[in-house]
Amino acid sequence: MTTERSGYAGLAVDGLRYLGEVLELGRGFDAAAEESVRTLFDGWGHRVSRDTDGGGTRQDAVSTAPFEYSLVLREDRVDVRLFFRPLPERGPATADGSWERGGRTLAELERRGVARLERTREVADLFRPRSERAAFGMCLAASVRASGIARPKVYFDTLAAGTEQSRQMVGTALDRLGQGGAWSWLRRHDPQGIAHLMPAFFALDVDESPHARIKFYTTVAERSTAELEARLAPLGHGAAAAAAGLVADAAPQGGAALDTPGVRPTLCWSMTSRDGTRPDDATLYLPFNLYAPQQQETHRRLRRRLNPVLLARVGRLVSDHAAAVDGRANPFHWAAAKLLHGGGALTLYTSAAAVEAARTARTPARPRPDTLPVAT
Repeated sequence: MTTERSGYAGLAVDGLRYLGEVLELGRGFDAAAEESVRTLFDGWGHRVSRDTDGGGTRQDAVSTAPFEYSLVLREDRVDVRLFFRPLPERGPATADGSWERGGRTLAELERRGVARLERTREVADLFRPRSERAAFGMCLAASVRASGIARPKVYFDTLAAGTEQSRQMVGTALDRLGQGGAWSWLRRHDPQGIAHLMPAFFALDVDESPHARIKFYTTVAERSTAELEARLAPLGHGAAAAAAGLVADAAPQGGAALDTPGVRPTLCWSMTSRDGTRPDDATLYLPFNLYAPQQQETHRRLRRRLNPVLLARVGRLVSDHAAAVDGRANPFHWAAAKLLHGGGALTLYTSAAAVEAARTARTPARPRPDTLPVAT
């Protein structure tokens, strides 16, 4: 795996093709990865820096990459997603530039029949950047499959109008989208979470699914499993138990890990059209490589959640990354699971730098069989 393409787009394609190899996603995945990145990074994929137009090295692109990957793992299936901040064609990255470029990408996905933007248009004016404190303007995400781009998402910047307006913007957006009842429920049942909104994401699924979600993120201030379960109790016993189970599976220290200094876990509340009176689900994100930094412990933790087929394939990424780095060998900075409707799925998040390190460390591999079922 020595071929290296240029720019952020080349870095993303190389990373996706590496993931396609180790996860055995089939021969069609490579071509789909290239075509998908061409569409998603259109107009700026040639860049290698967020600040300058040209020049720079592959390592510059790696160290400043405005994207990351996630792996949604369930039973014997895997879905690879790309999360990214669109950049302007030239000049420094700005919230306005990302807003404009992201809007163009969404319009193209709508033209292709991949995205439905009715809900996006209902709230877009709330999140258009208009403050010096605006963080990023717009981010996007999508699954990359052998069949092409699927399940796109848009992430709006809740700091678009400044820090003082963040909470009000979330409430107004939910009300416009028919989720005012859910916002009232959250203000009653999770007042501390609402008081500690995690800047700056308000997210929408923009596919045609009846289960398309509306999401926003809060910080987990709780320092024990018992405290976390108590916070989730209003959503239901199943949600509280699932959160405790994820902590037990991901952290060798168990609930004591929640008191670890450093990156805090995140709780994402999600709403769907199935019920406008309360959240439909919540997703817990744990800083996985903080809790389980070393290779062997990472494998042990993953064994608790993954079947042997996926464990072996994800384990290749862990092993390749461990061979390339000193220190924290676990390539996954987040491990996440839905607490009510996840069906046992585990989502692992990994940076462009981690995947590039693993890719360059990997020796040429055997021809891969097209045996792993993929998401459709």
